[in-house]
Amino acid sequence: MAILDYIIPGYKGYRERTESRGTDRAFREYMGSKMKEVHDRLERVKFNITSDLSKIALLNDAEQATMLLTKVRDRLRWSNQGFAGNLTGSGQETDAIRAIEQFDQSLEDHRQTVDSAMGNIEQQFASGADLKPHFFALTAALRTMDSHLNERESLLRRTIPN
Repeated sequence: MAILDYIIPGYKGYRERTESRGTDRAFREYMGSKMKEVHDRLERVKFNITSDLSKIALLNDAEQATMLLTKVRDRLRWSNQGFAGNLTGSGQETDAIRAIEQFDQSLEDHRQTVDSAMGNIEQQFASGADLKPHFFALTAALRTMDSHLNERESLLRRTIPN
């Protein structure tokens, strides 16, 4: 395909945008599936909380985490690609797409923080420790990830004209 980049004017930009769309879609599907795994784990913890009346007060914290997790997961799943259909193939747009891709890569760090916080909850629940600070850590990680998604939307609005 590289030879077509030189033969057909504009083909390289078209190919790069098409590849970027595919990469973006695959990455968001991956992130969504990983966040669903965390959601399923949180649901199991919530079920265990309802089975232990001494921990029932934690249900509010668990539900708050569930709502944030659902919000973040849905935002990842349905977020704007930022380069869906109105790009012209300029070098500036290609650079903007690359900047968004790099920004999105940092989402994996946020996802790992959420996953780790969820692991701490599971581990501490099994040991009988106080879960309130661990639910706080999970909701804080989810809020940070949500804020990162807000920054992504802002970046899209600044770099790619509508």
